[in-house]
Amino acid sequence: MRLSIDHQTGFRYATRVKSSYNEARMTPAETDHQTVWSSRVNIEPAAWSFNYTDYWGTLATTFEVHERHDRLTVHAQSVVETHGDDLAWDIDRRVAPNDLGWPALRDRAVVDKMAEFLTVNERTQPPEELADLAARTTTQPPRLAALEVCALIHDRLSYERGSTTVTSTAGEVWGLRRGVCQDYSHLALGALRSMGLPARYVSGYLHPGSGEPNQIVEGESHSWVEWWCGSWVSYDPTLCQRLTDGYVRVGHGRDYGDVAPLRGTYSGGRSEMFVTVEMTELG
Repeated sequence: MRLSIDHQTGFRYATRVKSSYNEARMTPAETDHQTVWSSRVNIEPAAWSFNYTDYWGTLATTFEVHERHDRLTVHAQSVVETHGDDLAWDIDRRVAPNDLGWPALRDRAVVDKMAEFLTVNERTQPPEELADLAARTTTQPPRLAALEVCALIHDRLSYERGSTTVTSTAGEVWGLRRGVCQDYSHLALGALRSMGLPARYVSGYLHPGSGEPNQIVEGESHSWVEWWCGSWVSYDPTLCQRLTDGYVRVGHGRDYGDVAPLRGTYSGGRSEMFVTVEMTELG
């Protein structure tokens, strides 16, 4: 699928601010399943900026604004061609030939290499109930155990916009029994890591799969997870499905904090964030 993505985000300030320092991660990644035909990031007011690839391999745009302004807008546009995971391994419950078993995943060489994706932090700390449920799945091969963990999170949570914030922890979300994609991902990460399965947070976009070609539709920033069992396996715990060609990858990290689309600091009063994502399937 060839997709055009128009993502605008930024801040409205209660009073004019005199300076701000920011980082944006809104540029799609070049991968084996994704070709980036074009991409650009525009900033208003005009800002000093430069691009770099961060520690995790995500392209970041860092910029500074040193003139008084009451609104900051970051406008990212890109055209991407995507290819989904066509192998129905999740439906067939198929284990790949190169998948590692639990003993191999517990080998010191693997644990040391994957330490950053095995560490549970405050955002991802699974509640005891979830950790216990996850532990019961380890009688199955790692790939299928992870699949079951994502399914039980999907079954026990309801998707509800506005029910949580970007600072909500996995424990808080589990108690609420509702959240958004970021929350589903954080719960899955904590549960998978508690089992000894390396896992990482992936950020990007999701095309809703509706509408005619060349028609603009409302898309959304989205997140999913990947776990490592000899190779990285992508899966969406929010929708409980493997990735289709409607998914566009931007970057990955330990949790949302490593790949937030826009973050920074400024000198001034209160601020309000705004976000719009429009996507077009190009015919």
